[in-house]
Amino acid sequence: MTLAVWAAMIALLSYERRADAELSIDIRTITRVAADGSGAPAHPAGVPDTTLTKQDCEDDVRLRFALSLSGIDNGHQLQMWAGGGSCSPTASRTGNAAICGQVAAPLDATLQVATEVEIRVRDLAQQRFADTKNLAYTAATKSACSLQPTSGAQNVTIYFLWLANPSAEPEGSQTSQVTLSTRGPDSPATVTAGEGDRVLVIGWKAPTGASTSIVGYKVFCDPVDQLARRDVSSAHDVDTAGEYADGSGADDEASGNAVDGGDGGDGGKNGNDAGVCPYTPSTERQYVPGAASTKGTVRNLVNGVEYACAVAATDKTSTMGKLSSSVCATPGPVGDFFYRYREAGGVAGGCAIEGAPLTEGVVMGAMSVFGLAMMQRRRRMRRSASGAPGGREGGRRS
Repeated sequence: MTLAVWAAMIALLSYERRADAELSIDIRTITRVAADGSGAPAHPAGVPDTTLTKQDCEDDVRLRFALSLSGIDNGHQLQMWAGGGSCSPTASRTGNAAICGQVAAPLDATLQVATEVEIRVRDLAQQRFADTKNLAYTAATKSACSLQPTSGAQNVTIYFLWLANPSAEPEGSQTSQVTLSTRGPDSPATVTAGEGDRVLVIGWKAPTGASTSIVGYKVFCDPVDQLARRDVSSAHDVDTAGEYADGSGADDEASGNAVDGGDGGDGGKNGNDAGVCPYTPSTERQYVPGAASTKGTVRNLVNGVEYACAVAATDKTSTMGKLSSSVCATPGPVGDFFYRYREAGGVAGGCAIEGAPLTEGVVMGAMSVFGLAMMQRRRRMRRSASGAPGGREGGRRS
């Protein structure tokens, strides 16, 4: 074999090794980082770093991928794509029918073997949920955080493609799957308000087809006069099509009676009998844990002040869904004896004393009067049973 033949074979083997090396894009680590490059806030326990929440999106959190590259070739680019399907085919990344868009600026042939790529949650949400894809990278805005059309987790695959040009088939590729959860649970329905002394009992029904990911509910209330003066546009998403009840409360406490259901209480209010409540509260007053929860008690309010209240569900990633429609209600003194007695630590029973302050003396006096009345009643019954007014023995027998 001639020297020229040996040289040709060595060159061919070297080319094949280089071609094989071009296919190598390895992901070493994935780290969540804040917009300033520092570590991003930790997720709740049990939620992996690759689950990306609405809060992550609003805070402009990024995923930092540490890559190992081999076979770097001049004139090629490393491009990052994501969308609604496989981004490897050229047809997925070109033309009006493209289903993928770029989620980071391309990296050119000056790449090093060890390379880091940061991909923003906003860009992933934009390319996964928007109808129009960015075939050339353009940074997404905060509005992308509201694009997810339905609640629940949505998977998205990131494609790392080694391309000679945008319209070429990739000469090397790697993928990484993450989960987007940028829309919380749907809003609760049938929101009602029961009015009590410095309290409102807010009732609701779980969202239709409620997701098993719901872990609790947040109750928001604000004085109507403050909202009207400020013309508040809440920072929270609102379900403008939220349902109200047609006269029935969500539970015994929030409908029919004042707070705890005593006789004579003010009826629970809902969207129909309370009138339209156009205000959107933004102050969280209570968190109620549990997917099956249907009521929350907001305390320490001001009697005579009208409040607008609404409810939102939260999921296991701490993502809050849209607020329900609001209900307006006004706390006030309750004149019902049963309610006052229970609030003082007693149990149900007794008679109604309209407007009387429920002190220990009043309770003891009422119990004494009740006891004397029972004693007199027993004495009359005994006399009647004996057949004679003179005493227990009755008249003389014949």
